[in-house]
Amino acid sequence: MRSLRLLCRQTLAHALLLLLAAACAMPHYAPPSPPTFMEEEITAKARGGLAQTPSQPVSTATSQPAAAPARITLAQAITECFDADPRIRAGAELVVQAKADLWTASLLPNPKADGGGTLLPLGGRFTPDRPGGPEQYGAGIAFPVDWLLFRKRARAIESARAGVDVSAADFADLVRQRIAATVSAFYDVLQAEALLGLAQQDLENLRRLEGITSQLVQIGGAGTVELDRVRLVVLDGERELRNREGDVASAKAALQGQIGRESPQEDFDVDGSLDVPNPVPPLPAEQAMTIAEESRPDLVSAKRQIAKAEADYRSEQVKAFPEVTPRVGYLRQLQTDLGFPDVNDYEFSVEVELPLFDRNQGNVQKAKSVLAQANSIYRTELVELHADIAQATQALKVAYASVTADTPARIAAARSVREKITAAFQAGGRPLIDVLDAERAYRDTIRLDVQDRAAYWKSLHALNAVVGKEVLR
Repeated sequence: MRSLRLLCRQTLAHALLLLLAAACAMPHYAPPSPPTFMEEEITAKARGGLAQTPSQPVSTATSQPAAAPARITLAQAITECFDADPRIRAGAELVVQAKADLWTASLLPNPKADGGGTLLPLGGRFTPDRPGGPEQYGAGIAFPVDWLLFRKRARAIESARAGVDVSAADFADLVRQRIAATVSAFYDVLQAEALLGLAQQDLENLRRLEGITSQLVQIGGAGTVELDRVRLVVLDGERELRNREGDVASAKAALQGQIGRESPQEDFDVDGSLDVPNPVPPLPAEQAMTIAEESRPDLVSAKRQIAKAEADYRSEQVKAFPEVTPRVGYLRQLQTDLGFPDVNDYEFSVEVELPLFDRNQGNVQKAKSVLAQANSIYRTELVELHADIAQATQALKVAYASVTADTPARIAAARSVREKITAAFQAGGRPLIDVLDAERAYRDTIRLDVQDRAAYWKSLHALNAVVGKEVLR
């Protein structure tokens, strides 16, 4: 019998310890995550790993040759952005904070302990001739139960879980925005480099034209004013080249900042092309809207905010119920001096709050208003989404029309005109102004082609970002 009692006590103690551990442990909850924008590029690391980055410095202690300039593909840029961008890391902490709120909501309230004495003699002791008391010393413990009776804790956990869901959707939307900005910055570098190459080629042509003009002046085939004019155009070309070099440096610095590199590297470069071998037409706006309603994380967040507002409203409603706190105590009555033996007693009481005035009316009304606000925000998101899709679709339509036009024929015609007029000028059959016009026309044609191809890739990825899913490649 004694061993059975000991076993029961041990079992009760173990059960109490398990209850305490479960009540204090952080609850495991994995929120449903919206689809991650360009997830394939994020999860599939670039072949062969990233090129040399600032996180892998080159040692100068050896006599090995300097490393080649760091080149990074679009997939590598997206991966590095997701891994290193401090803005994304900061956004991820919001999910951690929301889970911490869930942990707080799931914790049981702390019990309260008290102790003291009552009926104590004031000035002397109690005796049969001077009766009083008897003296009582006791201790008690109180534990609220309204969280269980009225499901206050369950409603708080429901609200906190909805908060985790919202934070997960907000984080996914932050990733979408940061990756979309990275893609745009990547193509900004490609466009700037293409325009730099055009400026270099244009300057070479102008310098060659300057040499032809100088020879014509020497043989009397042109006046010095033509030479001065072409020299002025060469100076403008040199200024254009410097500006384009600055644009390339700025675009590269912007891209490195976008992907999270703290110190821009001068040897940084991108590995990509503006070529459009297979142009893809845009999606119909209705189809894009259908996909966006399921994939856009900010729209998912707006829906989850409605669910959280509903959970908050229910939580505030149950908070109107009173606090109920049972108490159990132990008493020791000291009555030996009165001629009686000391005795042990226990006491039990229940403290109930009377909700006569404060029934959480204000917070209930506020939660109701927040719920109405969340519904309005969701409808606002839908309106803005329609506008974003319409704009992105139209931009891709224009870019698609531009890259599918007969651009090679237009470039070939401009090149042919330039070469023929230059040859005629060299033979003395054309004025210099015609040559400069032909050079300008050829330069403008190439520049428009570069801008059209860059606009196509930017608008294609922008439409993907607006939809929230990589539907066009």
